[in-house]
Amino acid sequence: MPLLLLLPLGLMALLALWVILFPWSLWQRYRRGRATRRVWPWQVRLNLGLLCLALGVFLLVSVIFQIWWPHQLMQAALGLAVGIGLGALGVATSRFEWREEGLFHTPNPWLVSLLTLLVAGRILLGLFQIIQQGVAWSRDQVPSGDLHAGLTGLAGLLLGYALAGSWGLHRRLRRLRR
Repeated sequence: MPLLLLLPLGLMALLALWVILFPWSLWQRYRRGRATRRVWPWQVRLNLGLLCLALGVFLLVSVIFQIWWPHQLMQAALGLAVGIGLGALGVATSRFEWREEGLFHTPNPWLVSLLTLLVAGRILLGLFQIIQQGVAWSRDQVPSGDLHAGLTGLAGLLLGYALAGSWGLHRRLRRLRR
């Protein structure tokens, strides 16, 4: 019987650990996101290739999920468009420095904080939606199916931002080689 109590206590301890570490992980994401980094050409090319592959998979999955959620592809396209715009703005407002070791890149801290807050807000909204759905299920109501709302758009935004940022770094490196 005491072993049965370990499972709920373990889950509660895991949840408490997540609640404690979540703000710290957001701070680390922000701190590392605005740090100056060296631009390695092979990493930029690899990242760009893998992001193009991820874009294809993302769009394919959005088309398939269009069967169950009617606005899935529209959310994906809108998120990608906004993300590409933010990524282009990020490359335009980033600081680039040429040192003897190579090219260094410092992202715009305002965009980094905006993206961090978007991710944190979406996680908190998801938790609120889960709690809300739990209350609806306890009242024998049919869940609305909108639990995933915004996930596709946010995923598209982050993917578009990364893709535009990698493409901008790639173009910057090609321009410097000439």
